[in-house]
Formats: sequence, structure tokens, C-alpha cells
Amino acid sequence: MGFVTILILVLVALVILSILFAVFKFFIGLLPLALIVALIIWLMAKFSGSKKDNKVSDTHNPVQHPANNQKRKKARNVSVKDVEDKEDNKNG
Repeated sequence: MGFVTILILVLVALVILSILFAVFKFFIGLLPLALIVALIIWLMAKFSGSKKDNKVSDTHNPVQHPANNQKRKKARNVSVKDVEDKEDNKNG
């Protein structure tokens, strides 16, 4: 490799690094603004609506369960069988 080739590679790297520096400097400059906006949105969500709405929104399970006031039927014709532990079989 000649000196001119190395000089061109170094200059290309310098241009790429300067562009990256400008982008990250812009990002770091906007970071406090983004944090303030996120804080405002969080405060609006926290203090808006009633307490009942907040409890419903906290559950992320989309499956609808039957009402809790329904009584469950008692099990009929059920037998119980002991289960052996795998660890007991290995040690014994």
C-alpha cells in the first residue's frame, strides 16, 4: 500500500467519524427533552382517569375470565394418585 492509499483511507475514516460525532451530539442534545416529554406523559397517565380504570389497565391478559361471583362445582368421581419424586428414585 502506498502513502496515498493510506491517506485516502484515513480521510474516509475521518469523514465517517465526524458524521457519527455530529449525529450522536444531536442525539445527546435531545436526550433531556425526551426525558422531560416522557415524564410529562407518565404524569398525565398516572393522574388521569379513576382508580378503577388504572386497575383494569394494569392487567395485560386479554383473555376474559368468567365473573368471580360464580361458584365452582364440586368435583365428583375423582381419585388421587401419589406421584414419586424423581430425586428419590435417583438417591434410593
